[in-house]
Amino acid sequence: MSHADPSPDFNRRADLYDEHARVQRDAAAWLAEWLPPRIEGHALELGAGTGIFTKHLAAAADMLVATDIAPRMVMAGANALPSVQWTVSDAGTPPRDARYRWIFSCSLAQWLSDPADTFRRWRGAAAPGARLIAGWFVQGTMEEFYVSCPEAAPFRWRAVQEWLQLLGEAGWSVNRHEARSFRLRHANAAAMLRDMHNLGAVVPRRFSPGRLRRALREHDRRHAGAGGIDTPFVFLRVEAVRP
Repeated sequence: MSHADPSPDFNRRADLYDEHARVQRDAAAWLAEWLPPRIEGHALELGAGTGIFTKHLAAAADMLVATDIAPRMVMAGANALPSVQWTVSDAGTPPRDARYRWIFSCSLAQWLSDPADTFRRWRGAAAPGARLIAGWFVQGTMEEFYVSCPEAAPFRWRAVQEWLQLLGEAGWSVNRHEARSFRLRHANAAAMLRDMHNLGAVVPRRFSPGRLRRALREHDRRHAGAGGIDTPFVFLRVEAVRP
């Protein structure tokens, strides 16, 4: 994770992350559909976490460096995928020990407080002609819950077109993009929020426990069915080139 304000709690929840990362795993598999059979040359993954997307890269990459700002996430990733070079690093200050021909990222960019600046830094670490294959969650994610409790949103959600504009302003040429909605079912809104908490994808609470309980009850009243509640997670995948 990188440049997020306030900061999520991924490091402390690293041991629980894989168990609860259902939608992140599905999104990583969908993003991996755009990977080439072989990833030749120096490749860099930013915000690699515990390696959910890294495992797709490792099967094809010659020289892969996987980074994350959370040391316990990096430790978990290194234990799971020892053939990959792992390092603790902020995605906003990518390693400059090589001019990377490939830059990858999955489920990170929504947390960036200044994505345009971060995208420019990624471009600075990339060789001319390098490809960026990345995906992240966009506006529409958990939308119904945030209507019930807007102050629970950890940041300002951006729409697809705004993200594409930010990439262009940072000097990336987008070849293709696609958005898809994944849906998770939970027994109720409290279970959904508990899942996010166990991922570490939460920020310090900016409202009272009473306000949260009222919002959870209201969300269940409006959206719960016989099987519980379905929550949308809208994921954008992008392939871009550094001119």
